[in-house]
Amino acid sequence: MLINLSDVFNTVGKTLETEIPVSGYSFEGSLGSYRLLKGDAFRIKAEGIGKGRAKVSGTAHLYFAGTCDRCLKEAPVEISISFEREFASPDFKSDDEDENEEIHEFMDGFKLDSDALLYDEITVNWPVKILCREDCRGLCPVCGHDLNEGDCGCDTFVPDPRMAVLSDIFHRD
Repeated sequence: MLINLSDVFNTVGKTLETEIPVSGYSFEGSLGSYRLLKGDAFRIKAEGIGKGRAKVSGTAHLYFAGTCDRCLKEAPVEISISFEREFASPDFKSDDEDENEEIHEFMDGFKLDSDALLYDEITVNWPVKILCREDCRGLCPVCGHDLNEGDCGCDTFVPDPRMAVLSDIFHRD
């Protein structure tokens, strides 16, 4: 969704508040697709802070359906988004090249691309590892049994390869 910020860019102190519904949203990350289970609307507030500049803040609280990285069961992924950034109109130019790129990011003319901004914020806040619970024991590397349901009895001993020569000496006779 594109949000027109032209009035905010032209008037210092002018504010614009909007809520963007997130129902039906799914997140396409590098590790797969995650559907939204529930979530608040994406709330965005833009305020004019100078000629051609605006401060944009936003919040959202989202729950996605994920998969535990240890036991492969479904695990909810909770994402809390809270940000504050500055954006500029297309005719505003800064002396700093890096700042120019940053303040014009997510802008399409005088319009803010809220979908791209939301995707970026979810990506930044996405957890490195998804766990169904903090003490998840995962799957047995031998038989694949879920170790959270109890031990399977498999021998999971892995000998140290540096000691293989000594093992060969003892087992030779």
